[in-house]
Amino acid sequence: MKYDVVIVGAGVAGLESAIVLASKGFKVAVVESKPAEKIGDKTCGDAIGIHHFEKISLEIPSKVIDYKYQGVKIYSPSEKHGLIVPGEGVSVNRVRFGQWLLEEALKKGVELYDSHVLTDVIIKNDMVEEVRVKKVNGPVVELKANAFIDASGARPALRSKLPDTWPISDKPFTTDFNIAYREVIRSVNPIPEEDSKYALIYLNAEVAPGGYWWLFPKSDDRVVLNIGLGVVWNGVYNPRHNYEKYLKPRFRGDLIHAGGGIVPTRRPLPTLVWRNVGVVGDAAYTVNPVHGGGIGSSLEAAYIVSTYIGNGLEAGGVDEKKVWEANIKYMQAYGAKQAGLDILRMYLQKLSNDDFEWILKNKIVDGSSVYDLGVKGELGEKILHTVSAMIKLLGKPSLLNQLRIVRSYMNRLMSLHSTEYPKSPEELPKWMSLVENIVEEYARTIGFDRGQKVKW
Repeated sequence: MKYDVVIVGAGVAGLESAIVLASKGFKVAVVESKPAEKIGDKTCGDAIGIHHFEKISLEIPSKVIDYKYQGVKIYSPSEKHGLIVPGEGVSVNRVRFGQWLLEEALKKGVELYDSHVLTDVIIKNDMVEEVRVKKVNGPVVELKANAFIDASGARPALRSKLPDTWPISDKPFTTDFNIAYREVIRSVNPIPEEDSKYALIYLNAEVAPGGYWWLFPKSDDRVVLNIGLGVVWNGVYNPRHNYEKYLKPRFRGDLIHAGGGIVPTRRPLPTLVWRNVGVVGDAAYTVNPVHGGGIGSSLEAAYIVSTYIGNGLEAGGVDEKKVWEANIKYMQAYGAKQAGLDILRMYLQKLSNDDFEWILKNKIVDGSSVYDLGVKGELGEKILHTVSAMIKLLGKPSLLNQLRIVRSYMNRLMSLHSTEYPKSPEELPKWMSLVENIVEEYARTIGFDRGQKVKW
């Protein structure tokens, strides 16, 4: 079969890409390993800030929203101290959200190959010519296209089969990921009303080393709860074991859904387009490195990349030169912020419970500063000025010096991903080398072990 675009993966990024391209009149196929009725069934925290929907003008129906939040509340390890970060968000029902996106895509003529897995990628003349997909207990199907998009998730089915010489096949480190486990339960006891307005995040290096644990209410009666944790992927920690040990005894109730997964928590791929291939969603590492939220940023990346691939097709063809602007737009919209937060993430993963407790107890940062940090990705003068004043009163000069180092590297990496991002593909290798050198230098400076390179 021949299509204009073949998309691998029917998560939010893949389906948003399909909707954008089909809306332009292109013939689009989506390949998904799950059966159609299971599309949208994914383990995650389900929470998303509404500003992501607004940025791509996506109006979602009320039926996909389980709950609305007024912000995020961050708790210290002792849970005696909290910090409220303002910002409206929602908890989506992932299955209903996925099914709604699928319905919208099918309405626009997208063809779905559900229960199919990608088995091979055929490259000719330095371009992807076709992918071969196999139906579960069925035949192999050859799908040819002018362009392809990998939206297959953190273990990228398409991107991992591309030549190592293509920068889009960049390999991450193990510590660039969190591994997570969560359960949705109907609790025997409602959570306190004062906490029910917020998505609750708990910093605790014992319960969730290298990550955090969360409690997100999902119903007005405050008894349906999404509870889970993420830990750094270093071969030592097991998120389900920690859930069973620390969280399950605290929250009794009827199990609704359980599952685990892997979440990229790093800066984005150096390029989201190469030759006639685009990459979006978890496959492109378009996840917030600090809080691990990826629904909104996946939608944004999908909207940008698919728009520019569509523009390229309308102009006669797709390669990295014709759609390079997609990288620049994504880095400006979200990627540069991710790069800065990647630096902060590595620092936070080095902090102890005593450090977290001290910071929140002494109100070193306030909610509005954390909101600015999350939205802009910058560790700005406001935060450092406040921290500096507090540290002079409370003592702990080492913290101020550490934050100055973090800010310096955050600013450098953000600049490289925004104003200094390559204007053409020819400039990419030198830029990639510079980014890697800075990240490696920073890791040595703070004593952060990056782990091993991942080979899928």
